[in-house]
Amino acid sequence: MTMASSNTPIPVDDEFNEYESAIKRQKSTTSKVWDEMTKLECENKNDLKAQCNHCKTIFSSKSSSGTSHLRRHLNSCLKKVNKDITQYIIATQPSPKFDADECRQAISTFLVCGKHSFRIVEEPGFRYMMRIASLNFKNITRQTAARDVLKYYAKERDHVDKDWKLQKRIIRFRALFPPYDGLNIADELVLCLSQWGIDKKIFSITLDNASCLKNRFLRCCAHILNLIVKAGLELTDDVFCKIRNGIRYIKKSRICRERFYDVTDKSFHLNVSKKLRQDVCGQQDKDYQMFALSNEEWRNVAILCKFLKVFYDVTCVFFCSNYPMANLYFKGVWKVHKLLIDTIKGPYSFLTPMVKQMQEKFNKYWAEYSLILSCAAILDPRYKLNYVQYCFNTIYGIHASDFVETILSNLRLFFDEYVKKSKSMSSSLAGSSNVSDKNPVDSGLDEHNDNSAYFRGYFDESDDYKRYLNKSSTRSENSIRYNELSFLARDLLAIPISIVASESAFSMGKKVITPLRSSLKPKTVQAVVCLDDWMRAK
Repeated sequence: MTMASSNTPIPVDDEFNEYESAIKRQKSTTSKVWDEMTKLECENKNDLKAQCNHCKTIFSSKSSSGTSHLRRHLNSCLKKVNKDITQYIIATQPSPKFDADECRQAISTFLVCGKHSFRIVEEPGFRYMMRIASLNFKNITRQTAARDVLKYYAKERDHVDKDWKLQKRIIRFRALFPPYDGLNIADELVLCLSQWGIDKKIFSITLDNASCLKNRFLRCCAHILNLIVKAGLELTDDVFCKIRNGIRYIKKSRICRERFYDVTDKSFHLNVSKKLRQDVCGQQDKDYQMFALSNEEWRNVAILCKFLKVFYDVTCVFFCSNYPMANLYFKGVWKVHKLLIDTIKGPYSFLTPMVKQMQEKFNKYWAEYSLILSCAAILDPRYKLNYVQYCFNTIYGIHASDFVETILSNLRLFFDEYVKKSKSMSSSLAGSSNVSDKNPVDSGLDEHNDNSAYFRGYFDESDDYKRYLNKSSTRSENSIRYNELSFLARDLLAIPISIVASESAFSMGKKVITPLRSSLKPKTVQAVVCLDDWMRAK
């Protein structure tokens, strides 16, 4: 056997050679024309074809021919041009339909909440902004803007909220003409209630001042607390004066402040982020002379701060204006009453003269707890009768039952009136009497004496009123179970115990009637002020 020389070709399988040659001839199509052209397979592999995706015209696509002729065709293809026109249209979601009424209402909100003049709608800048926002917007005049505000006011005033959340709104803002007596105020009030259609739905009225009804109305709780604290602090003014002067001395220069805060932080490890604050005092010490307090005076001040903390907490509750407060009246007044009694009996004799002054003011205004607001405390599911009984027992001892029975008899009269009204109307809350009597009494009041035996002699066993007082439940549950009682509770709990919240509605940092609005018509001013209050409440 002879071996083949190096010059002799090595035989290779034909099929393998054909596959390899095909791989070598195949090239990647990188030209963009192939995005719109399709390669066609032919029997003769050397004769390659390409078809236009738009007009279906067939062209040669040999590698020697290149792609220039294909590109020229695509540029002149009529069907491609007609189709590509849509590519120049930006694909976006259909624009929402322009609502002229909604736009005008938004402008009214802008004018009212921003306290802008109606003239702003005629300014070129405002009109340019609205034209950019929508080409369909039509310019309006100041007269049209004023009419839109009145329409918006008429629309919003018909809205009524049926939730348990306290809703407070300014519904009338009118100028009164002299004489400013009770008769004119009453006429204006009746007219307002009649126009709103609520003249027969009023449960209580809160006034800022009524000199002709001194013995027939409940005074503002926040103001009474202020008078009580003032009466007591007058006797400790010498101590507070020293503290005021000390604060003035520290704050009179930057070096004094830095030294004080440095010692406070490093030596006593106190929070220096709470800076010293001065109260409002009528007398000013021009020399900023500091009067040193003795150790005993500092101890007395610390005790006095704890004593006044109770008044501060109760005042904060009375100032609140975001939820019903009538149920909190009884608890706040009882806390103050109990504090004054315990302090006089306590070991701090230096507080006795001050507390006696406070008690005189307390007895002047709160010697008898308000019956109607005490009823509100009973209708609060967290308190009920057990809490009221406990509070009166701590104050009056064996005579507490007389006060409790007086409150219950008045509450029963209220309840009977609501039952009469309910029977005259069709009620959709039937079946509320099928409530089990086995629920436990409110766990938060278990420490007090149970009053079930007392109720058996006072109310009928099948009475829904008695059943509510012995149950532990929430307002939402009670609204379903006890229809009439829920209506009574909703009215009682909405009674404001302070006029401070009402006054703050007109204290917005600026004048309610600005110079721009003083020239408007009275009905327009009323609409603007009321709408502003309603928009801020949302």
